[in-house]
Amino acid sequence: MKTIIKSTFLLGMMLMLLGTSCRKKKNEPTPENPTPTPNTQEVITTFKLMLTDSATSTVYTYFYKDPDGDGGQAAFYGPGTTSTSTQSDSVFTLSPNTTYYAEILLLDETKNPVDTISNEVEEEGADHMFFFNSTNPSGSPYMVTLAGSNIKITYTDLDAGSPQRGIGLQSRWRTYGITAKSPVNIILKHQPGVKDGTASPGDTDVDVTFKIIVN
Repeated sequence: MKTIIKSTFLLGMMLMLLGTSCRKKKNEPTPENPTPTPNTQEVITTFKLMLTDSATSTVYTYFYKDPDGDGGQAAFYGPGTTSTSTQSDSVFTLSPNTTYYAEILLLDETKNPVDTISNEVEEEGADHMFFFNSTNPSGSPYMVTLAGSNIKITYTDLDAGSPQRGIGLQSRWRTYGITAKSPVNIILKHQPGVKDGTASPGDTDVDVTFKIIVN
């Protein structure tokens, strides 16, 4: 009999604890959705600027490499990839009174296979924009004039935002008269939710400076 009473008592205590546990869970407030983990910044090891001469279809490629991203290896500029155009350090030469179609390619060569970061920039075009010499483009279509070289750059790609704004992975460059060496700084801004067509908001993902001679 004592054994039965003891077992019944223990069973009752277990049921009471179980009931208390269930009630506690029911009374607990529903936890809020956790804060999403922010996107980690992509590694960009190679910046390529490809300019196609509209008259001859010749493609001139200029690049800047940082083999391990923001790491220990020194970054460097590379030579042009055609026999008619060479890149000496950060300097390259364009012809006067010529229209070039420009394309920017961003790569992460720390991965195997190589990751084409510019594809992600295009997909997230409403959050990204390239700027040239930190000058805000204007007009329709978007256009900016580079001080010094007097090159006019027109954005030929638009994002899916409302209103639509340029991305800058593709553009049209028009040269005019002969000019001396002048800088062109190309930056990529990541502007999620704050893209307004200006270079002010957001974080910088790419910052590369070349020097152009029109001759």
